[in-house]
Amino acid sequence: MNTIERMTEQELRIIKECLDAAVNGPFFEDWEFHTLMGFTREEIAAVEASWPSPPTLDLEDDAVNNVLGNLLGYPHGVESRWHKYLTPTREQVAQVRARWRSEYTLDRDPEGTRGWDQ
Repeated sequence: MNTIERMTEQELRIIKECLDAAVNGPFFEDWEFHTLMGFTREEIAAVEASWPSPPTLDLEDDAVNNVLGNLLGYPHGVESRWHKYLTPTREQVAQVRARWRSEYTLDRDPEGTRGWDQ
């Protein structure tokens, strides 16, 4: 069973929304997008457009992990815009990321990104 097959429909919707927010939202400047994500904005847009059937499984795993992680830990100064582009809470996104990464406990850090069990 691949990662997508073990995710719930709600989790898949949250991931799609996060992919879209990363591509179209105010969270990542063009000049730093590739550095942060390891992919171009166009590559992430291709994953989002075909979600949940991404172009390749290798691309999908890293793209989803990097988008969720960077949405949780990186964007600075745009927190007030989160709910304009994303309906799930930061904690819900952190929980989806933990499941995506097969991590079964989530730390209680406000950002939900430190102390992941490997």
